[in-house]
Amino acid sequence: VEVGMDISLSELRGQFDAVYVAIGAHGDKKVGMPGEDARGVVSAVRLLREVAQGRPYDWRGKKVCIVGGGNVAMDAARTAVRLGADRVTVVYRRRVADMTALAEEIEGAVADGCHIADLMAPLRIECNDEGGVASLVVQPQIIGAVKRGRPSPMPADCGETALSCDVVVVAIGQEIQADSFAKEGMACDRGSFLVERDLGVVSMPGVYAGGDCMRGPATAILAIADGQTAAKTIDRDLGFHRDLVLDIELPPVRLEDRIACGRAVLGERPGEERRRDFELVEYGFSDREMRQEAARCLNCDHFGCGILRKEGRLAW
Repeated sequence: VEVGMDISLSELRGQFDAVYVAIGAHGDKKVGMPGEDARGVVSAVRLLREVAQGRPYDWRGKKVCIVGGGNVAMDAARTAVRLGADRVTVVYRRRVADMTALAEEIEGAVADGCHIADLMAPLRIECNDEGGVASLVVQPQIIGAVKRGRPSPMPADCGETALSCDVVVVAIGQEIQADSFAKEGMACDRGSFLVERDLGVVSMPGVYAGGDCMRGPATAILAIADGQTAAKTIDRDLGFHRDLVLDIELPPVRLEDRIACGRAVLGERPGEERRRDFELVEYGFSDREMRQEAARCLNCDHFGCGILRKEGRLAW
């Protein structure tokens, strides 16, 4: 079912003692440039979702431009290569050094055969006579003053450039689809849910929120941590707060038997080979590497539960 369509938040609140909202950020942002509604323009969110669901596009022989510089843009670029695109160009208005994508994602995209056109600001999409994408017009940029921690681009003293292409993939960010929740009174700020420190939604008892819909697009581990925090808060609010008593004495921690060991690194298949399929890019660990990595694991009795020990009890 879809909340806001098949069932309302109010109905859920009436049926359950607590409701945790973790809807992620699955909407796509638009650049707002002319021609963005042309045939051949697709959002990165839609592209990746449909490919993952077994509905790949046929881009054999096509020229594709990816607008954006984050991890999703790199995913879209590398996916376009595997869909048969003849040329994939990542268009970004700042420098490569300023991209928000992980360095290994950028390197992987380049190794897969993607070209990165940095310091190019998209202006508009020009169409052919049939209403399809013909080119992406960009304005070359130069780097300028630092704002909010990153150097800001500004137009270079030269004319516009048209990048010939058949497809434009927009990957400038993801939006939280919060409208139906906001209409029912959930506090929002710029599309994100407002919560207290314990993840209870502001001015809405019994409703909690976490993950991307609360903090904005981030990492999976942060969303997992939010789920853990919310579970503890809900448990407390429902009246089940408790201390866990330790019935055993933890042995003293031994650190002298730990031998320093480097972290194993996953090898990657050659770009020319992996760009032809959707199989894993990495080779994976050998049996010896797996055993070595497992031996590097930290003792749970000290760095895990043991570190929470307070006067014979575990803090919940």
